[in-house]
Amino acid sequence: LTRTPQFHSKASPPPQNNRGFCFQDCVSLLQHLRDHKDLNFGTALHSLFVKTALDKDVFVQNNMIRFYGDIGQVQNAHKLFDEIPQPSLVSWTSLISCYVHVGKHEMGLSLFRGLCRSGMCPNEFGFSVVLKSCRVMCDPVMGKVIHGLILKSGFDSHSFCSASILHMYADCGDIENSRKVFDGVCFGERCEALWNTLLNAYVEESDVKGSLKLFREMGHSVVSRNHFTYTIIVKLCADVLDVELGRSVHGQTVKIGIENDVVVGGALIDCYVKLQFLDDARKVFQILDEKDNVAICALLAGFNHIGKSKEGLALYVDFLCEGNKLDPFTSARVVSLCSNLETELSGTQIHCGVIKLGFKMDSYLGSAFINMYGNFGMISDAYKCFLDVCNKNEICGNAMMNTLIFNSNDLKALELFCRMREVGIAQSSSSISYALRACGNLFMLKEGRSFHSYVIKNPLEDDCRLGVENALLEMYVRCRAIDDAKLILERMPIQNEFSWTTIISGYGESGHFVEALGIFRDMLRYSKPSQFTLISVIQACAEIKALDVGKQAQSYIIKVGFE
Repeated sequence: LTRTPQFHSKASPPPQNNRGFCFQDCVSLLQHLRDHKDLNFGTALHSLFVKTALDKDVFVQNNMIRFYGDIGQVQNAHKLFDEIPQPSLVSWTSLISCYVHVGKHEMGLSLFRGLCRSGMCPNEFGFSVVLKSCRVMCDPVMGKVIHGLILKSGFDSHSFCSASILHMYADCGDIENSRKVFDGVCFGERCEALWNTLLNAYVEESDVKGSLKLFREMGHSVVSRNHFTYTIIVKLCADVLDVELGRSVHGQTVKIGIENDVVVGGALIDCYVKLQFLDDARKVFQILDEKDNVAICALLAGFNHIGKSKEGLALYVDFLCEGNKLDPFTSARVVSLCSNLETELSGTQIHCGVIKLGFKMDSYLGSAFINMYGNFGMISDAYKCFLDVCNKNEICGNAMMNTLIFNSNDLKALELFCRMREVGIAQSSSSISYALRACGNLFMLKEGRSFHSYVIKNPLEDDCRLGVENALLEMYVRCRAIDDAKLILERMPIQNEFSWTTIISGYGESGHFVEALGIFRDMLRYSKPSQFTLISVIQACAEIKALDVGKQAQSYIIKVGFE
């Protein structure tokens, strides 16, 4: 403290206490401690403020609130706020920002309502903070209310607020209002952030026409397209799998000389990987000014997807030889590559390297190792990795269950499911599906019905429903409860090829071959059969000597190229 530089103003010296400490000096030190998230010295400095009566100064109070908020000590920040007799607008805004910063958005909005009830009018910073909460919580209704308050307060012309409003509408998927906000900003005041935020909103909606129109508009504006702009438009090419558009945008990046930028190059690599042009992705990677872990992860994912694990592993070795550092995400990608190799040697070497580097075994990295060891049949090693995962969640739990089921340890998978539930780990749709598969493999119909009851009592989200219903269908078929399986199929709002194939094969295995062919006819009205479906159909035709139906099936097989 005695070495802290002084910032005394010649015009009006800052207030000092009787011990000679200047609060501006202390606040400067507090900023340094906040940047380094040093709680111990921060609380020591707070004690000094209390002893020297500097804690009564509103400037110090506000900075202490910000300090506690930035290091995640929100309760201390709130306690300090409550001790202020008459909190200022800065005090309110600082506390609201603290809660939003740590992800407690509902509390942030609640405090914002308290600020409005206190009679004070929020400033542009306060409005921007709560708009972020609306954006993260995807609450367009509250967002519109705050937008109305901004209009009423006259802050709508402020660039800081207009960008936050547009961002809120964009993240809530409200393109129409996003465009209205954008059009309401004067042409000369539309900054790069506004253009890019609106462009990203169109891309997120996969609106090719709207995205390209806005991209062209930006090209004719006073604002130059930057590398973020091209990154967004490249993402569109990847999302809609448009090869020609992707190459066109790539050509533009070459023309203006940003194709070797790490952000743009990473997006181009990801685009070419999704379009399955691995050679082009590798060429982009080779010319990058800085080959970061994001770019190498995208490229490794491409090699993993097409099954060229050895080439991907060789690329990874070259990446390390160039002096680049590993990180947990890159390690997980490499582990996935090793899972497809014929030998476990590379995978165990990567595991040793991860231990040596001291990486934290989180659920993402742990799941990669669990899956790898599971593919090699090394169950005990997979389970050791599961035990090493800190803060276990449903992701690593599902990976372990899948590994146990894949290696015919179905009973242990069910035991793990029960233990996960006992310790409070969330039961996801994947967990239920794995448990149902284990019940089917063990012919445990009674336990399978219990899981079915759980699914009925706890309705699933629409995007998870099909997977669980297929698992129920498969469980009943394996347990030879074919009538129950038929009821599941009839009640499913959507069936896919797996649903139909499972029930057809189930009827065939139960000796109901005529019924199997009848369901196959029903399937043709809704879904295209796969080669696995057709095998079950041919077997049913053979059993009941249905030669004509068999010939029709053969004609279909030749027509679709499955012969």
